[in-house]
Amino acid sequence: MRKLNTSFKNSENGLMQSQLENMLWVTNSSVPTAKFFALRGIKEAVITRYSVLGLAEVLALRDELFQLALENSRAVEAFVLDSLCWVVAVITKRAWVDMPEDQKALFTQKLCDDIVLHNTPCIGMITATYLIDEIAGGSKCSQFRLPWEFHYTCKTTFENTHMLQIFEAALKVIHRQLQRSTEMQHTPVSGSHTIAYERRSALHIADRVFNWAFTSSDENKVIAASFGHSKSRSTGTSAKASQHHGSSEDLEDMDSDERSGTAIFEDELQSRTPIFPRNWQTLLLNKEVLAMFFLVYEAALGDQMHAYFSPGSSHLALQCLVQISGIRGKEIFAATSTKSSDILRAEFAQVIMRNQLQMIRHVCSMNLTSEGSEDIVVATTQMIRRFIETQLEEPSTTIVGNQRLHSLAFLVIGVPEAHEYFGEVSKFICMLLNSAAGLLQSDMLQRIDDDFGDVDNYFVMQAFDELASAWSTVINEIREWEYLEEATKSGEQASAHSSTDKQLDNQSVLGSFMHFLVTTAYLIRSEYIQLRMLICEDSVASSSQQEGSLSIDQGLLAKDYVVYEDQLQFFALLARLDVRTSLGRLYENLCSRCNAIQNEITSAESSSNRHTFDLLHEQMQWIIMMIGFTLCDSGTSERVLIPKPILEYSTSCQGTEQNLAVQCIMAMLKTLEIELSSSHTSSNADYGSPLLVETLFWALRRIGPVYILPDLSDYHRISQSIITAFGRSKDGGNGGVVIRGIVDLIKQTFDIWSAEEDVLQMCVSLMLELGQRTAIAQEIVSLPQFTLLMEFFTSNIGSLPEAIHGSIIEALALLACHAPPADHEQSFLKLKALILNSFNQVVRKSDFVAQQQDARLVNQLLGGLDMIDGLLSAANFRNLNAIFALFFEIQPLLEQLLAMYSCDDEIPCQVVQVMESASRYLDISSISDEHMVRFSHGFRGLLQQYQKSCSNLQAPQPGNDIESLSKVRTLISAISYLVHNEMGFASDESSPSIDKAVSDDYGETEVFGLYCVYITAHSSQLLAPNVLRMLMQLISEMVQYRIPSLLRWLPANVWGQMLDTLLAGINHDIYDIGQRAYEAISKLAAYVKVTGVGNMPDNLRSIFSHGFKQLLSKLLWALLFSTFDMELVESAGSALVTLGLLDPGHFQSCFSELFAQAEAAAFAERLSATLAKFNADLESSDGVKQLLETTKPIPDPIDGAMLRQPLFEFLVNTRAVLRTK
Repeated sequence: MRKLNTSFKNSENGLMQSQLENMLWVTNSSVPTAKFFALRGIKEAVITRYSVLGLAEVLALRDELFQLALENSRAVEAFVLDSLCWVVAVITKRAWVDMPEDQKALFTQKLCDDIVLHNTPCIGMITATYLIDEIAGGSKCSQFRLPWEFHYTCKTTFENTHMLQIFEAALKVIHRQLQRSTEMQHTPVSGSHTIAYERRSALHIADRVFNWAFTSSDENKVIAASFGHSKSRSTGTSAKASQHHGSSEDLEDMDSDERSGTAIFEDELQSRTPIFPRNWQTLLLNKEVLAMFFLVYEAALGDQMHAYFSPGSSHLALQCLVQISGIRGKEIFAATSTKSSDILRAEFAQVIMRNQLQMIRHVCSMNLTSEGSEDIVVATTQMIRRFIETQLEEPSTTIVGNQRLHSLAFLVIGVPEAHEYFGEVSKFICMLLNSAAGLLQSDMLQRIDDDFGDVDNYFVMQAFDELASAWSTVINEIREWEYLEEATKSGEQASAHSSTDKQLDNQSVLGSFMHFLVTTAYLIRSEYIQLRMLICEDSVASSSQQEGSLSIDQGLLAKDYVVYEDQLQFFALLARLDVRTSLGRLYENLCSRCNAIQNEITSAESSSNRHTFDLLHEQMQWIIMMIGFTLCDSGTSERVLIPKPILEYSTSCQGTEQNLAVQCIMAMLKTLEIELSSSHTSSNADYGSPLLVETLFWALRRIGPVYILPDLSDYHRISQSIITAFGRSKDGGNGGVVIRGIVDLIKQTFDIWSAEEDVLQMCVSLMLELGQRTAIAQEIVSLPQFTLLMEFFTSNIGSLPEAIHGSIIEALALLACHAPPADHEQSFLKLKALILNSFNQVVRKSDFVAQQQDARLVNQLLGGLDMIDGLLSAANFRNLNAIFALFFEIQPLLEQLLAMYSCDDEIPCQVVQVMESASRYLDISSISDEHMVRFSHGFRGLLQQYQKSCSNLQAPQPGNDIESLSKVRTLISAISYLVHNEMGFASDESSPSIDKAVSDDYGETEVFGLYCVYITAHSSQLLAPNVLRMLMQLISEMVQYRIPSLLRWLPANVWGQMLDTLLAGINHDIYDIGQRAYEAISKLAAYVKVTGVGNMPDNLRSIFSHGFKQLLSKLLWALLFSTFDMELVESAGSALVTLGLLDPGHFQSCFSELFAQAEAAAFAERLSATLAKFNADLESSDGVKQLLETTKPIPDPIDGAMLRQPLFEFLVNTRAVLRTK
């Protein structure tokens, strides 16, 4: 150690004596913890005093520590040795940028030589692992307090040469250990321990390499890396997500604290699959290397005996295999001098398929249900899914018959094992389902129920979900190709095929493969149906055992058709491959159980078996869900049509009796009729199933609007059997009869299940869906049953659950709109009388004031408000004038309720909901200016009364409970919809397309609404994510349309609060909030810049000056230092530049502070030059000139696209220096 000590003493100013003592502790101390902390001290000293020590002395220290580790690898404790190797890695990274290439290569070679020597423990292996972690820049990277550019440079210079060498050395170790494992099969445990340790260490390196996020020469990716990832576009996540093993790390991951709460919004395939550059091709696409990883997994299975290895070698090997299965990208498969890209891809696919085939067969020979097999079962399904999805994503370059070969056709043609591979995968899917079914009949069932809830949460079904996703990808790829091919052929009738009759082209290969899919689909469907029926038996048995015990209210749980949507969609995809067979089996299953129900009912009396009824109902529920998903898709934004496979099958049917799609719908209607008729008798009422009835109505809601009275213009060709069963009477159809039967069934359901809220709500949902289709709605209102249904609801609504009152009124009003004018008017008067009577029965009571807090009266008022809300939701051009008149009539009553219930939450909240529906559904552009002003006055009067009511509660309370936040959100939504409604036909309030007096009146109302939001809500409530999202949208729209009104009407103190809200929106984790904030800031700053602040009151001028300074400082800081969404750079940059134009002095002072923070003079000079260039670019920018020269009363903000080039150049150059890790 004498040489090292001398170097310390001779360094400039000398290294602190404590650091010398640290080195002496490492070499001389007998206390392990002392050595450990001494090493940490050395690491900190090198990082903080690097410039003082100099490169030569730092490398000398690094080499001596590395030599110390080599010489004492067996003499020191494991944690001290790990720390020593870690310090070597940290020092190496700190010096990496300054090191000459020959010294980098020399040290890398040292590591590789030691790795290959197989010392135990291997210092080179440990150090290399830490070095990869450090240079990767992820969460395991140390704090260097150096610019991002330093870390990026380290990464780019390390990954393609030095890391490749280290990886190759690790592969040599794995290869040699495989040979030793074979030679030492009978070696004592100690020998196997050595092999396991070395293998695990090498796999650690391989695992890190397979999860490395390679840099790219693509400029956009460099910019993305310097700015960050996309923000979350949604507030929720999916109920189920695929388990990602070993997701890649990026340089931005080093700021884990900044990424808190940020959801990375990117394609799953992009985030799961590594992309390797060209120079890795020779190594990674080597057949022996690929096969070796499959072999090492088999060898590593024996390593599990060493329980103190965590994770074990086998687990690491599986993770490597998952990553290897997804290798992709143009560069890694780029053509060589001897092989084309497609040949390389085919050879890779062949190796993966061969070895995965062996794994699949091995797994299928195991007991799939044992917990010990979980790791390999799940990993195998993940690697299958990764391989299939990746390969189908990669386009082929081969041209056959003037067509590019489809990715799947390329695999089938290019890989001889392809058919066998997909066959084994399909068997694997069936085996997983069969194993899950076996669990239900085994002794493990009780323990699985206790530990996992049910079989669906056990790993076997998770593995099934992985393969179901992969198999769905295969089917969808072929379906998409078929539709594109058909569309192409319809436009090109005559195409030459004579020269390709004997060629393997897309048509022949994919057509043949589709036959294979049809066969396998039958097997998978059969296994799935069997499993579901067994799960139903288990569920009913479990319910019977728990009868009488405390259980969860089923109404609080998500419905099965929601929870298992992915599986049911997969089943539907399989079923549509062979519609006749799949619907035939479902039809037979439904009919047999329906007949069994009838038989049980006729013989029930005293010997009836409740267990049998429950089991039949549970199984029928699942059969109905399968039918529902098979017959049509769900849809919200697009019109849902009958699926093409169903249409093609139906066309081949001779009549309705042979069309199983028709028969399945009829069987569901019959089942519903039987269920309702059986439940109607008192002796069998206890054996009815509200859940089954609800599911039947769910299926009718999904299927009915698609099949009943279809619009023939939507289809190129539609089966006559469908028209006969469900078409219009003028087309010879019986759709009117079916609709009449459904209306009767709805009426019976309300009679029988009047206390079952979920069942009734689904009935009403069906009515609403049918009411959306004009032809169906007209047919319904022409029936005598509709008049009876209207009479029933208006007479008995008080006996129905209050939660559905509003929905009932909405459905009736929506349907009544399609009746003749006289009948429509009469129906509306009935609904109006019903609503007003519900209020009059309360407010006209002589003792109403004294009894106002009576729970029954409050509930009746809430029911009336809910009915008004439902009626407003049904507003359309047919009933709009009548609903406006009703709103004007009840407005005084609403104000009265707000005044009387100022200390209550329920009534004011429901009144605000009514206001929200009025502003949302009532189209004010369709009424006269006089009525528009009247509506504005009435709305403002309600807001004023609401504000007074809230002021009686003194200061706003900080409650963030669901009810409090819901009220705030509803109020914001009401104002926002009012802005949309009134300004939907004008660009802003200066537009000549709107009357000035009307515009001013609405401006005052909308500004007062924004004022109410800030006055009546607590600041913490406004910062809740969902509330802030809505509030930021409202502010953005108000600034967009209403700047003059805001300056005229909004008090100065509320302006301060609004600027604080904009401040909170800068760099928010939720994308929409940030986007809206930058839009509002740009528009507001542009207006103030052009019009000036001379006419503003002094207090408002002061608030603006202070607020704009805060916005500018935070926005600049966020753009330069924080993880920032690249997609928001333009809008944020526009806001930044506009604020800079508004206050150039503060803009320059912010940069002066940045220059002062730059540690090195070179950085300060670079920042100064970058800023000068940015200022020059802004002066010549057309966007800036347009803003400064505009004559518009309300100027447009600067177009961010015009600032893109100078802004990106400025941000990349500054962030590379200022952002540190």
